[in-house]
Amino acid sequence: MQDTGALYGAERATLELACGLRAAGEAPVFLLLEEARLRGRSSAFRAALETEALPVHSIPIRGRCSLAAAREVRSRFDEIGRAVLHVTGYKACLHAWMSGVRPVAATVHGWLFRPDVKEQFYGMIERFCLRRFDRVVCLSSFYEDLLIRAGIRRERLVRIPTGLNQNAIPPMEQCTAPPPVPFTFLLAGRFSEEKNHALLLRACARLSREKLHVRVLLAGEGPLRSRLERSVVELHVSDHVRFVGYVPMAELLPQAHALVLCSTIENLPLSILEAMAWARPVVATRVGGIPDLVEDGKTGLLVPSDDDAALAEAMRCLIAEPARAAEWGRAGRARVESQFTMERMVAAHVALYREIATHAA
Repeated sequence: MQDTGALYGAERATLELACGLRAAGEAPVFLLLEEARLRGRSSAFRAALETEALPVHSIPIRGRCSLAAAREVRSRFDEIGRAVLHVTGYKACLHAWMSGVRPVAATVHGWLFRPDVKEQFYGMIERFCLRRFDRVVCLSSFYEDLLIRAGIRRERLVRIPTGLNQNAIPPMEQCTAPPPVPFTFLLAGRFSEEKNHALLLRACARLSREKLHVRVLLAGEGPLRSRLERSVVELHVSDHVRFVGYVPMAELLPQAHALVLCSTIENLPLSILEAMAWARPVVATRVGGIPDLVEDGKTGLLVPSDDDAALAEAMRCLIAEPARAAEWGRAGRARVESQFTMERMVAAHVALYREIATHAA
């Protein structure tokens, strides 16, 4: 995969999968495409791989496309002697296809659907490659339908939801310790357009005008932070909103009564799984793969995208009925333990690798 230097959802999910595969007796090796513009900079993703002692081979690449990099992918793959090349991201897909390696599996972690010509072109490249791979892994029913419409043959698609490592699921008694007052909502995610933090700030402003005692924690970093800080002041919600930076979820969730996610597009958000593991109810927009995780009225509430009145009403419901909110949190935890575990995810990947390796042979 491409080394972007960051450790966001896709990178974290890939890292967790690799650790799970190793624990199951497999031997994953990373081939990282390293762009010249990022060379020499610190990489949170690479540091995480090294912390986990996962083998890494860097493949230098100049520009968006490199025949030399594709040849090295082929050479490294043959040298390592692995049965399957598993890629994620358009650049890794392109170089895997150019390398001629078989068999290849690819995971689609999600597209942003922004009206950017460059991003749309990259999406076209990725879909071109995906149609030529042995299997395409999707995480949610939304992306499964999307990929079928993009021309991926149904028999080549396999849906494998993200699973949580048992270490990320704390003892229940730790989850039931009441967070401090006031009622606190947590939004954890990069400060970027698709996360739509502005929707939460508008909903918070509505609750503030009603004199409701509420707190919002915004965790993460990103290019829109300064704009969001200005919005907090303009909407007069400075007393309710705190920017806490990049903090591990295990430190944030004990401070929150509920998770809120108001994105315009998502695949299968890891933050929702982590919140459910901590028995926290979730308020989220009904977009992408979120309905695969959040059962409306059972583990949280789903609201229309970009409707701050509906989001404020859902938040108000949790504040007014903390007992019901706690019940939804417990139901969410049970759902994670039964359907979204690391063991299920790893077993599905191992079965996939063996199937396509046998077929290729």
